[in-house]
Amino acid sequence: MVRAFLHYLSCIVVALACSLQAEQPAQEPIDIAIAFSGLSAKEVSAQVTAAKTLLQGLNEEVQKSTKPYLKKLTQDLNSAEAATRETAAKSLSAITEDLRKGAGKDLSELLAQSGVSDEKKRTEARTRLVEVLNHACEISLVDTLIDDLAATDAATVAAAVQKLKEIGADAASPLANALDDERVAVKKNAADILKAMGPAAKGAASDLAFMLDSEDKGTRRLVAGILENLGPDAAEVADDMVRYLDNDERTVRRNAANILKKMGPAAKETASDLAQLLDNDDKNVRALAAEVLISLGPNAKDAAKDLADLIDAPDQNEPDIRERAANVLAAIGPEAKSALDVLKKRAEDSNAAVKTAIDQAIKAINK
Repeated sequence: MVRAFLHYLSCIVVALACSLQAEQPAQEPIDIAIAFSGLSAKEVSAQVTAAKTLLQGLNEEVQKSTKPYLKKLTQDLNSAEAATRETAAKSLSAITEDLRKGAGKDLSELLAQSGVSDEKKRTEARTRLVEVLNHACEISLVDTLIDDLAATDAATVAAAVQKLKEIGADAASPLANALDDERVAVKKNAADILKAMGPAAKGAASDLAFMLDSEDKGTRRLVAGILENLGPDAAEVADDMVRYLDNDERTVRRNAANILKKMGPAAKETASDLAQLLDNDDKNVRALAAEVLISLGPNAKDAAKDLADLIDAPDQNEPDIRERAANVLAAIGPEAKSALDVLKKRAEDSNAAVKTAIDQAIKAINK
């Protein structure tokens, strides 16, 4: 009897709960675009409200993200400390302001898509928005950490170095730009971090290449060391290095040659351009171009015809040009068979050094 009564009572409770749930009005979906725009408010309290609303609306996507930045902001915005909430809101407000200036139309489209009725498109837009916001947070953090590299407190510097290494590839370009910083500690630490990153720093290759002829010798030295360290991973700037071989500064030319040699086979696409430098007016440029080509060995085979043409024009080209071209063909070896006819034709060159180089090239190709 008691058991039956308890069962009856539990049924009433369940029914009542369902009734109350059914009577509750459906919660209005959060308008991401409106919440986003609210972050531009001047009052900090309004920024806090907008930030909370925005991250609440994106909560599902935020939790799925592997990046920790928006999760941390969400946590701070729900802190019992008013100062913590305000700091988080101000940070998000500043970040979104920068995005508005930089992204413009693309950002507006993303915000618009985040509120469409099509669930798939809406989810994709919100996921992308979270990615954009997390990335922007990361960049903001990177800038702060780079400033910390100049701190007088060793613990602060060590923490910044460790965090920048953990961030990895996304910190590479800002770190590369930091090599031009006036603060010596920032330059040195940034260079050390980029070297420690290894292949993860390859995204900064173009930034680094741009600074290889910096007016500051210390910057040039640091940049060259990092690009050499990247080796094949810096192949995207191989063409830039070839151009630097003709630079007015001797150290820039030397650095560019060393970087190309470290790239190894990854620099093979530059072979023909390097061959063109063998008849440069400056014998030092010619020497460096030959040095790089020889280091490529068989991978410089695409330059065989250009090299043969240099040897086949004794009246136009100086002996050292013809000799260097023959030396490169010898380094290419059997892959330079297309140059054999010209080499045999010029085997009796009037210059003894050129004649010897041609003879050695023929032997190397016929191996």
